Amino acid sequence: MLSPLRVDINNTVGNRIVSIVDDDPDITLLFHDALKRISGITIFTFTDPILALEHFQVNEYAYVLVISDYKMPGLNGMEFLKKIKELNRFVRTILMTAFQIEDKVFREHLKEKIINAFLQKPIGIHDLLKEVDTQLHSYEMQKRFASNE
Repeated sequence: MLSPLRVDINNTVGNRIVSIVDDDPDITLLFHDALKRISGITIFTFTDPILALEHFQVNEYAYVLVISDYKMPGLNGMEFLKKIKELNRFVRTILMTAFQIEDKVFREHLKEKIINAFLQKPIGIHDLLKEVDTQLHSYEMQKRFASNE
C-alpha cells in the first residue's frame, strides 16, 4: 500500500513536482494560482516545513523545485533547503523572505548551491514566474549534463 504522502506521479497533471512552503497560507495559495499556468508541473503547497520535508522524502524522485520561506516555525527555510539538498542534489531551491539576510550561513548556503535563487518579499508574480522558469530550465540542463558524465 502507498504511503498517504506518496504521489502517484502517473495520475498527476505533470511529471515534475514543485512545492511552495510558507507558514502564510495566503502566500502558498497566491503562488499556487500563479504557477498553475506552467505546463508539465504538479504543485504542492505546505504551511508546515516538517510535513513538506516528509512529502519530499517520499517523492524526491519527482521533485524539480522547492520554494521556501525563510522564517517558519519548527524549521527555518535555510535548514529546510539544506535537508532537501542532502536528499536530492539536483532539485532546485528558491529561498524567499521579507527580512534582510546578511549572515555568514546564508552566504555559505549560496556558495554551496544549497540555495539556487533568492527572492525578496513582496514578490511580484512576474518575478516569481521568471525565476521559476529559470530554475526549471536549470534543472533540465543540470540533469542532462549529469546523465552525459
